[in-house]
Amino acid sequence: MHSVFHEVGMHANLGRTIEQIGQPRFWKQLILLLHRWLPFDNALAAFYPLSGTPLVQEEHDATPQAGAAAMALYLSGLYQLDPFYLACQDAVGSGLYRLDEVAPDQFHQSEYYISWFQANVLNDEVQFILQLPGQGALTLSLGRAHAFDAEQYGVLAMLCPWVLALMQQHWQAARKPVQGQDEPVAVQVRDALSQFGAGVLSERELEIARLILRGFSSKAMAERLAISPETVKVHRRHLYTKLDISSQPELFSLFLQSLGHDPQNP
Repeated sequence: MHSVFHEVGMHANLGRTIEQIGQPRFWKQLILLLHRWLPFDNALAAFYPLSGTPLVQEEHDATPQAGAAAMALYLSGLYQLDPFYLACQDAVGSGLYRLDEVAPDQFHQSEYYISWFQANVLNDEVQFILQLPGQGALTLSLGRAHAFDAEQYGVLAMLCPWVLALMQQHWQAARKPVQGQDEPVAVQVRDALSQFGAGVLSERELEIARLILRGFSSKAMAERLAISPETVKVHRRHLYTKLDISSQPELFSLFLQSLGHDPQNP
């Protein structure tokens, strides 16, 4: 009997979600519907334009450590280190993705993950990604304090086709304008980093700095840049020396400062 009532509740929530297509409460209804299928701790719906700052559509159940300040920091430029954002910029296909599928090999050791991700997104994240050709990507992220196991991910994968279909229908019905900054994302990333390295770091050293911040190992950086791991280490030593730092946390701190954030005064 409990199962019957559960199914009735699911269908009722699905109906309310469909009713809200094109309306302001769509995202909240969709998130509540998914939460009935599978518990998660927070959710974020966002549009990633081809260039410019992400546009938040809905936040749900943010942790106490998160909130307006954390989101403001993310939108001020920290999103440029987000593996899902970068996957969307690389035009990954529409679908459901695990964090580990899109993150660099040492993402969990990166200062971004340690200092920001764990406090705000928590431990694990999955994301529904809907590519909108010529516009960008529409996304819905679900975060959890505990990792999604294979069965839970399987449930979300089963729901994925109609979740993406609802997202597509809502986007078309709402006719959201594509907004954001005009400059290409690659230039934004460079500018954010070069504020503390202008006239000091070489172009290659800036590339290495970006990859360090994103969580790439020396081996992965070497493969991506088609150079040897030893050369990567040389560039890393040089950029650390030029910036008068000695560790990845210090590099991350400088990046936060370039975004106008004081790491000592979060």
